[in-house]
Amino acid sequence: MNSMSRFFEMGGYAAFVWPAYAITFAAIVLNILWARRSLARSREEARRRLAARGEGA
Repeated sequence: MNSMSRFFEMGGYAAFVWPAYAITFAAIVLNILWARRSLARSREEARRRLAARGEGA
């Protein structure tokens, strides 16, 4: 058995390890996307408030 396939089998725990990596990766990506969306919304809200006060952005 070559070393690459041993690595991917993770010592027999691949069925647990790889899904854990996938879930972690997905959580990080979703967290980044949600944070960026929240930042965009906050910036737009701030621009609207400034425009309502007549100060411009």
